[in-house]
Amino acid sequence: MARALILSLQPPGGGGVQARRYAKLLPHLAGAGWEFHVVGPDPRLDAVTPELIDGQDRFCHYSRQVSRSHRCAIRKNRRRAGTPLHLWFGLRQLIHQRLERLGGHDPQTHALEGLRTTALATAAAIRFDLVAGICPDFRVLEVARAVADELGKPFVAIYDDPYGHREKDLFHPAEPERQRAVLAAATGAVFASPLTLTRYREQGLLGSTPARFLPDCFEVGETPPSAARTGPPAPGVPMAAADAPLTLFHPGNLGPWRPIEPLLEAVRRWHGEGRGDLRILLYGYLYEAAKTAIRCDPTLRSSIRVHAAVSNKHSHQLAEAADAVLVLIGPRHTDNLPSKFFEYLPHATPMLVAGPAGNPLEAILDALHKGVYCDIESSEAIFDALVALQRQGGSYRDHQRHNPDAIGAYAANRVAWNWGAAFDGFLAARPLP
Repeated sequence: MARALILSLQPPGGGGVQARRYAKLLPHLAGAGWEFHVVGPDPRLDAVTPELIDGQDRFCHYSRQVSRSHRCAIRKNRRRAGTPLHLWFGLRQLIHQRLERLGGHDPQTHALEGLRTTALATAAAIRFDLVAGICPDFRVLEVARAVADELGKPFVAIYDDPYGHREKDLFHPAEPERQRAVLAAATGAVFASPLTLTRYREQGLLGSTPARFLPDCFEVGETPPSAARTGPPAPGVPMAAADAPLTLFHPGNLGPWRPIEPLLEAVRRWHGEGRGDLRILLYGYLYEAAKTAIRCDPTLRSSIRVHAAVSNKHSHQLAEAADAVLVLIGPRHTDNLPSKFFEYLPHATPMLVAGPAGNPLEAILDALHKGVYCDIESSEAIFDALVALQRQGGSYRDHQRHNPDAIGAYAANRVAWNWGAAFDGFLAARPLP
């Protein structure tokens, strides 16, 4: 069995997209002849809601080098705003931030030193065949490369997101010479988006380093039992559009980089045209300007509900009960493939994906016949997508039931096999001298 030691600031068991992405893969990699062992900050110190995962004690090796200011911030955010404990940990966070600045302490450098120390200690106890690091935290790649050099092992660079500034059709890489140096030293590179991989090739950042696109995945297993729901009828069942209620579920955080003002305008038009009951359920953080717009408009308040984040298990129950899963991609992020899309693929629930033109997810969505893609900056396009889901949602559900093979290509066991094949290929193409 080959083994990879992977450094990440978002390890499985913690919060963030990376944590979920690799937690889904870990149990299935043995089928591809590999074990992934992930080094990262202890989720009990670094995640608002730590979640236990299968094989966590075996495959996850946690560092406790987390700055005191960050520990206090996490403990503060685990409490309801305004409560005594929330205020107490907020005060402690401010005090430690001031002390850290006075002492020249850098929280990220501290965390990276913890990753390096823990990685070397883990490698002293377990034999590894290669070392990898996960970007967009680019310094993690540099630390992983240094660990690989110290151990005399090949190094693989993993880009879950690019390092630089994205601007729709343009990408401006940050510190390109440092990136070229890291990638030139790599045995191989993995990219979570085919467009990011293309951009790195076109800008000469990859050089001759072998590289692969490997998508996110969904966990293997039965979907939760269907909850009671109302929604679009199956094909052939007549129903007036105004009589068909529509419930959309959005999991995860929405910052201002994923603007929902065009969506809000589409909701206003929906009600203005009397198209029936529309419910949009947003779970997680929502940026303040959007919350204010919803609070101040009775039409929006009647349709849009903002809830606290829920566990991954509960989120799947909500996805199963909804008429559609809402996936939003920021206008600048043409290359981004949101994990939310892959997470909920096993459900028959169709998807409404709003994002920029040219995003690779549009082609994937169409190939899977999984839902509707539209322009996130156009209220008219979003409105038309809502109407299409109201009228055709049943056909998307039927297609998934009768064509499971295409969806199955994104199951964790299949994607894990591709990871193993990619790493085997990297080692064969660029063996150590």
